[in-house]
Amino acid sequence: MSDSITVTGTRRSPWRSPRCRLLVNGVEQSGFGVLSFSLDRTRYGRCDTLTLELAFDRSVTQAPYWFDVSDPASGSTLSDIDIQLQMRDEESSGSQWTAVFQGIVDNVAFRPFSSSVSVTCRDYLAKLMDMRVMDTWLNLTGTELLKSVITAAGLTPNVTVTTGYEGQFWQIEHKRHAAAGQHRFQTAFDLVRYVANGSNCDFYADGKTIVVAPYPSSDDATAHSLKYSDPGGGSPIVADFWDANFGRDYQTAKGVVVHCLSWDSKQRIKSEVYFSALGAGKKNALANGTMHSFKFPGLKQDQLQAKAEALYRQIVAHGRDLTFTVHGRASLAPRQFMTLTGTGTTWDGTHDVDAVSSTFGWDQGYTQNVTLRTRDTTDDESSEYD
Repeated sequence: MSDSITVTGTRRSPWRSPRCRLLVNGVEQSGFGVLSFSLDRTRYGRCDTLTLELAFDRSVTQAPYWFDVSDPASGSTLSDIDIQLQMRDEESSGSQWTAVFQGIVDNVAFRPFSSSVSVTCRDYLAKLMDMRVMDTWLNLTGTELLKSVITAAGLTPNVTVTTGYEGQFWQIEHKRHAAAGQHRFQTAFDLVRYVANGSNCDFYADGKTIVVAPYPSSDDATAHSLKYSDPGGGSPIVADFWDANFGRDYQTAKGVVVHCLSWDSKQRIKSEVYFSALGAGKKNALANGTMHSFKFPGLKQDQLQAKAEALYRQIVAHGRDLTFTVHGRASLAPRQFMTLTGTGTTWDGTHDVDAVSSTFGWDQGYTQNVTLRTRDTTDDESSEYD
């Protein structure tokens, strides 16, 4: 006697089959496959980072391997290993490979007996972080200075902001502090970030291009939907996400006032500004707000007001934050927006994507942990108050 059992079921829609591949110096490496990866992308003024676990087939590839670069000649430096991670959804008809990360290799761990390799990488902001500032500048606008520094790092500048003069034209101390050990801009990254922050601009790497541009708004940037439904009556919640935590800081919500003060020793002029939800002014218009005071050297009134506005928006952005996990979306990245609907709470609405941490593995699938805040064209939270 024999029994047969028939099992039927339906697939969840949409069904995704994420696939990924690795390009080294622009070429896909045969014999190497991605076992897993962890990718952290943020808008916090730092490098995006990638950790890869690779397996290789010894019958297909042999030494010398792409990750084992020969020692350079005397007086030369090692060439960078360009890494590009691409993804696509095999279930989507006609889907194309999309780059989710491009950067340079920082560290390699080779395990020949298990035919595997671990690789850690940073995006191309690393080139600015690793370049020390040794030169001085004279009578350059911020835009000219940004382009000069980025080009010197071997990268392509994409600067879409207009700024005034920087350096000795306005402040003689820039020249006097040019010694590498005493300069407040120890790296090219510090310098570029300072000029970008002073113009209320975003600053990040897009492949080998360094972008310095005004912050995006939800009107002209990519927006993703995030749906939530609680039918009640003991029925399960239906949502596009899970492991959610919605935070609200009532201390911030009570009203924030940013007070900035500057003294220009060359012009012997004091500048002062207050910034709150009511805008900028030379007097505090929000008497019962929480005061945050900052001092800056050598800023003019318009520069100080821009700095105060940036700091104000950084602080109030922490009034609300949303963290949750979603099924992986290769197109999801910081500087985009997500619109939450259906909770019936004040957290419903459109929020900025602050950070996306992606994990992929054949034993764990493809998921992303996402952090949202309502920044409304603000600067990143790690900016220096300099």
